Amino acid sequence: MMKYSIYRLSFLMMLALETVAQSGVEWSELPPLPGGKGWAGLYAGVSHGALLCLGGANFPDRYPWEGGKKKWYDDIYVLADGKNWQKAAEKLPEPSGYGVSVSYQNTIILIGGSTESGHLKRVVGYEWNGKNLVKSSYPDLPVALANMAGTLVGDAIVVAGGVSSPTGTPLKKCYGLNLKNRSNGWFEIEPWPGPERQFPVCTVYQGQFYLFSGETVGVNSRGEKYRAILLDAYRLHLEPKEDQWVGSWQTLAPMPRGMSAGGTVLPVLNNDRFLFWGGVDAVTAAYKTPATHPGIIQSLLFYFPETDSWEFIGQQTQFAARVTLPVVFWNNRWLYVSGEIKPGIRTPSVVSIK
Repeated sequence: MMKYSIYRLSFLMMLALETVAQSGVEWSELPPLPGGKGWAGLYAGVSHGALLCLGGANFPDRYPWEGGKKKWYDDIYVLADGKNWQKAAEKLPEPSGYGVSVSYQNTIILIGGSTESGHLKRVVGYEWNGKNLVKSSYPDLPVALANMAGTLVGDAIVVAGGVSSPTGTPLKKCYGLNLKNRSNGWFEIEPWPGPERQFPVCTVYQGQFYLFSGETVGVNSRGEKYRAILLDAYRLHLEPKEDQWVGSWQTLAPMPRGMSAGGTVLPVLNNDRFLFWGGVDAVTAAYKTPATHPGIIQSLLFYFPETDSWEFIGQQTQFAARVTLPVVFWNNRWLYVSGEIKPGIRTPSVVSIK
């Protein structure tokens, strides 16, 4: 019986990997981040060919269920040659993470986020010149914001959702910053037609912003609050108007499963599909005991924007799925950078797909 079980398990694993291989996704791994523990909520981006990872948080001493205390970081790591990470001499203005980061004209722009004491309005840029990091300033967000989604749409940054304080409720807010005229500051965009949310995921395709899932606060029949994982999806079309951009939203086909706190931005593969890997779905959100948590769901989904359709493409079991992490396009590959694989448990690994 034991021998049969081992053969059956091996067969199922081979079948899962074969299914993923047939999807055309190639998986590999870059050198892991230093320190051995990894971080959730990192900022990350590319400047002059170098990959930068900044800030983030972890539990350095004990896990949360053991009474461990969460720690934010101000360190910056640089991978210039694809082989060896180096720690930059410069640091963030303060230990922080869980914001949005975008790469624009060789500057990595860090938007909002959280610290040990609260959430941030701050927006700051860093450019790597091969030896040092050169810091630049940007207009503050209209409100303090963390746990949101955001990316570049042409020459504008768009951020959506999030929360303004550690005890606050999710927001139904969308903001933009025109990087060609950033002195005008952030402007508000009409929000999507669905509910408020934090930890949504997003991407950009053919000049339009796509917003998916996230979570809000649900209330059951007993009046008790729970994590309500959303299944809705939207596309935002932006048009310039008097130094600002006016947006209109379209509701898309709902997701087969939710994806809160997944890697963002979503990879766009073959120039015709978005890949969904990791994140918290409704089943994962229902686990109440962190010490026995089974980990993040490994199933993979494609979304096809041209046909507004979804496809399940199997399981990926070679690398642990994760949440609260940046996804970066670097050297013609998409990178999932560190993140959280179970409640309170990070990974230093950097997974690459193509």
